[in-house]
Amino acid sequence: MSAPLHGRHAEVARLTALVQAVRRGRGGALVLTGARGTGKSALLTAAEEAAGELRVLRLAGIAAEAGLPGAGLERLTGGRPDDLLGALGEPVLVLVDDAHRLDSASLDALAFAARRCAHRAAGFVFAVPPGGNEPLAGLPEVPLSALSDEDADQLVGDFEPAVRTTLVASAAGNPADLLALAGALTPAQLAGRQPLPRALPLGRQRTRLAEELAALSPGARRLVLIACCDTVLDVRVLAHCDESALSECLRSEFVLVSGDEVRAVSPAVRATVYADATEDDRRAAHRALAGALDRHCHRAQWIWHRARAAGEPGPGIAAELAAAAAREAPGRAAEALHRAADLTPPGEAKADRLLAAAARYWAAGSAFPARGLLRQAREHAGTEAQTGRILVLQGEIELRDGVPALAYHELSLAAEHLPAEEAAVALLLAEEARSAAGQQPDPQVPPWPAVPLMAAYFSGMAETFRGNLATGREALRQVLAEGGASRDVRSALWAGEAAMVLGEPQLAHDRACAAVSRSRIAADDTLLPAALAQLALTAALLDRPRMALAAAVRGVSAAQAAGQRNSEADHLVLAALASASLGDREAALARLDQAAPRIEAAGLGRAAAVAQWVRACLDLLDDQPEDALRRLVPLLGGEAARPMLRVAAAPQLVEAAIRCGQRAPAEAALDRYECWARETGTASWQALAARCRALLAEDFAVAERHFQAALDLHRTGGATLELARTELLYARRLRRERRTREARAQLRDALRLVQACGADYWTERVRTELRAAGDSAARQATPSVQGLTPQQEQIARLVAAGETNREIASRLMLSQRTVEHHLRNIFVRLNLRSRVELAGALTRAGLAR
Repeated sequence: MSAPLHGRHAEVARLTALVQAVRRGRGGALVLTGARGTGKSALLTAAEEAAGELRVLRLAGIAAEAGLPGAGLERLTGGRPDDLLGALGEPVLVLVDDAHRLDSASLDALAFAARRCAHRAAGFVFAVPPGGNEPLAGLPEVPLSALSDEDADQLVGDFEPAVRTTLVASAAGNPADLLALAGALTPAQLAGRQPLPRALPLGRQRTRLAEELAALSPGARRLVLIACCDTVLDVRVLAHCDESALSECLRSEFVLVSGDEVRAVSPAVRATVYADATEDDRRAAHRALAGALDRHCHRAQWIWHRARAAGEPGPGIAAELAAAAAREAPGRAAEALHRAADLTPPGEAKADRLLAAAARYWAAGSAFPARGLLRQAREHAGTEAQTGRILVLQGEIELRDGVPALAYHELSLAAEHLPAEEAAVALLLAEEARSAAGQQPDPQVPPWPAVPLMAAYFSGMAETFRGNLATGREALRQVLAEGGASRDVRSALWAGEAAMVLGEPQLAHDRACAAVSRSRIAADDTLLPAALAQLALTAALLDRPRMALAAAVRGVSAAQAAGQRNSEADHLVLAALASASLGDREAALARLDQAAPRIEAAGLGRAAAVAQWVRACLDLLDDQPEDALRRLVPLLGGEAARPMLRVAAAPQLVEAAIRCGQRAPAEAALDRYECWARETGTASWQALAARCRALLAEDFAVAERHFQAALDLHRTGGATLELARTELLYARRLRRERRTREARAQLRDALRLVQACGADYWTERVRTELRAAGDSAARQATPSVQGLTPQQEQIARLVAAGETNREIASRLMLSQRTVEHHLRNIFVRLNLRSRVELAGALTRAGLAR
């Protein structure tokens, strides 16, 4: 292909697969659906280039010929419509651009052939706008969504960063508009040496747009202009318009309808249509909107359109818009404040309105315009406090949707410009940024006598991170009490974090639920992803992986809606952790792979560490303790290890180390973990500590005492899945001691618990152990190789799966000599001579894994 298509990798892959199928003598069809400028024609070109030596027939629909039956087929086949059937006798790729503009006879014929080409070496690709594929119904669709900000940023090139941001925001993910906008600017504007126009009209596409607009009826053109007078309109505003004109407008490629909303296909098209209209036409359109809008329900819009209908709005309108913005949802409020800021003379008032507009854009999940307005606001800031507030919002956006390491420096700088209480918020956000970047907290605790809650939080957490929980306990108790009583979302989050550190996961979960509720009541979604992250984490601490998974999945959606890509990565990693707990390896890996690019791009050290922990959990599921240990030792062993992760991941490190025969790292990790569990007094953490002690114990009497203690503590703490896992490990030890009846009792209870959790992996694991322990009910569920004991059958299955004796010994917690002894007996019993013959025998019996 001549050039890479940014953000279209999946679409190119589907086209390539179709071309390859045609080469192999198979057929198929695809329908590319997307708005004007989304890259349909470029993808057809990519398919043509991929076709190579294949015969390619390419056609573009022409509106002027739509009434001429067969005109399209005649052009496609060079004047011989019957040649289409001849072409289908050899491998051929048929590409149809603007298929909705073909005459119906030609389109029906092509659609008919496309539906019947599965067993012929023929591929069809049609390109249509949304809603233009009715004659192609039933063929596989490939919808072209807007480019992501990252893909658009790569496409636009090496312009000055602020210019790139403005271009990307104006194009709204439309690649053709993006390139046209860049082409309309001067070199000085692209380099940032000259200011950009407020609304960027398209450059070289203006002529074509004008021609397409002129082809519409006067009534439809008027409605297109009305739609381009605002960013989004309620479709009911247009309900009293001429029905045929409205239908023509909505079918055009100038507007999009989504639910009850109608808007221009992109900001660039909106700006171009508006700029090319006459002043009289623009005023008439604004006048029509002002008359159609309810001045109470849509006050900010009504004020704006009333003012524009009268001429150029003056500064007095700015105050009206700013006042009306307080009653609007974040997106509408942002637009009103943005317009108010444009009408405000340079100075502090302009900076305040730009900052307010940026804050509302951010609350609406639009980071790009927010960043652009903040850059403008800094140019007009007149006081230290204004500069500090601008830096705080810049830093928070960078924390959630940029590079946390940079956010830390911006937020620290902001604190130097702000009064005490606001400085405290900036510093707390700075510490959050430092944490997200995977760095240790600042050991210096600034004195904040004016803000006791923040000071208590910072002091308690700092002591905890130094390993002095006893010293920080009093401060954290204060945060828990005062933060829980507050109605503020941040206070609830601080209280929840304090409860987690204090070892009160149920209370932490309650505070997380409160934070989620308060975020929704406040209609401010900027903190909803953080609240859902805490909800997922506390559910995991309570051993409720299904609940943790649900909260994390909701968090991914909330982060996407809020434009917080870093928060999205955090939630993907938390969802992967919950999936790993349930034994769902594929889902966990898929979520880790999805989060990995963002983790690397933004330097999300905390998320990267948790991702490594998840991969270590998956290694243990795969019976690869050596790999798990290699991942966990660097995370937990050094002085730079994150204290909470050092605690949370310690049970996995202990299990991995014991299975690798390395007692030293297991004992070191367990010593730290026991200290924490003892200081917090949390039953669930103490249960895991007791289980680890049981795994370390060589003497069975000692191990049994710790296992029994762990089981009691699990039940006290309300654990389910961890209780089942402890019962599974205890049963294995009981079997080694030849106490199979007691082992079966533990396993039957474990089976009941894992089935209640819906954990299929653990259900199969427990059933396998039950069969090995001679449970008749478990054995009846699966066939067996005649003559083998349950233990021998389990070993035979693992051998057939390709595992070594050492791996089998590690998995079953047996000595390697015991495995070798069983394997010799298996060979004798089944009259086999090799592991290969054993694998074949189990395959024939339907027992191979």
